[in-house]
Amino acid sequence: MKLKRFLTGIVSVLLAAGMLAGCDSGAAPAPQTASSESSGGAASQSAEKGEVQWPDGAVQFLVPSKAGGITDIFARNVQNSLQKSTGGNFATVNYDTEAVGYENLRSAKGDGSSLLFQHSTIICKYLTGAVEYNPQEEFRVVGEVANMGPQAIICSPDAPYSTWEEFISYAKEHPGEINTAIATNGTTHFIFGQVQNTCGVELNLVECSAEADKLTNVAGGIIDVANCSLANAAEYEKAGKLKVLGILGDGKPVEGYDWEPITDVLWISYMYVFAPAGTDDATAQAINQALKSLMDDPEYQAACENLGGYATWFDLETVEADFAKTMEELSDVATSLGINVRA
Repeated sequence: MKLKRFLTGIVSVLLAAGMLAGCDSGAAPAPQTASSESSGGAASQSAEKGEVQWPDGAVQFLVPSKAGGITDIFARNVQNSLQKSTGGNFATVNYDTEAVGYENLRSAKGDGSSLLFQHSTIICKYLTGAVEYNPQEEFRVVGEVANMGPQAIICSPDAPYSTWEEFISYAKEHPGEINTAIATNGTTHFIFGQVQNTCGVELNLVECSAEADKLTNVAGGIIDVANCSLANAAEYEKAGKLKVLGILGDGKPVEGYDWEPITDVLWISYMYVFAPAGTDDATAQAINQALKSLMDDPEYQAACENLGGYATWFDLETVEADFAKTMEELSDVATSLGINVRA
């Protein structure tokens, strides 16, 4: 789950999320492509600062959700790629309860042997009090390994609007009347909260988080507006069960889809990689540089595309600044929605 340039991102597990244009305060950092020389395919690769080697032993990837979810799939794709590029020993560990996964990272050694994967829901849930782990204080972000991709904003085929502009105009004329699907305190709550703030509308936010439920309820006219994956939106639109108002992402067209991109609200949701808060700079740099090899792996890139996103890599300084900006922006949205318990 990003906001104002997100910030992705839950269909992501929910969707991430996270970290806008028109009303955007800044653009998302441009992906940096690794060269064959710089991406380093061996465990002996040194970090940019210091001589730390990573991995130098077994590494656990902690996933604070069940196996088979979007976060788990991304983590396992990273595992497969790094095993090839570094020859390291990696294992993905799942936790049914988010707090258990977060606690295991918080209490782990800062030697690079334990990393946690999560999208912008980690920020959303902290701000709303669903979890007590402040990701800026309890953990250290060391990578953004994928943009989790854009989403379709959908409505009933009988809706009195067929484009994003028509929807916003109608919403202004009918405040509080448009039933909009969200997961309370989750990424979608923040997405449509940002829509309200940016576009000056009032929506009736209704709990409906599962994508299958959103598709069924929109097609049945119970929910007026929701978000979903591009693939599902295309399938349901072809069957005449819904209309697509636009693509919510980075404000750019998406190849293979004729829908117009939404440009006054942007949402870019990254898959983050976190290390324990006590991880030193040299180790954090070594991990970040090893992740750069993902950009040279066509199998990893294809796997991200199959999930509706694409592979990314940013240097450590950019990652840290980007995450801090996302925390600030999401905090502002949570405050506007009256759900920020950290304000």
